[in-house]
Amino acid sequence: MDFSGLISIFGGIYGFLLANGTLPKKPKDPAKLEEWRNKYGKMLKILCPFIVIFGFCELFGLFSYSV
Repeated sequence: MDFSGLISIFGGIYGFLLANGTLPKKPKDPAKLEEWRNKYGKMLKILCPFIVIFGFCELFGLFSYSV
């Protein structure tokens, strides 16, 4: 098991929660955050699940190779 995949898993989950509007609970500047979500949210909602899947593949060594 290669634990470096955990970075991708947690990063993908965090990005999805940001794009979804779950995080942060009390933003400092809600208007600016909403503008950011309108600009990047759709892309992150599509990409983040793939990042999580990549993290699991990396975690279980599907991309490892021996020389």
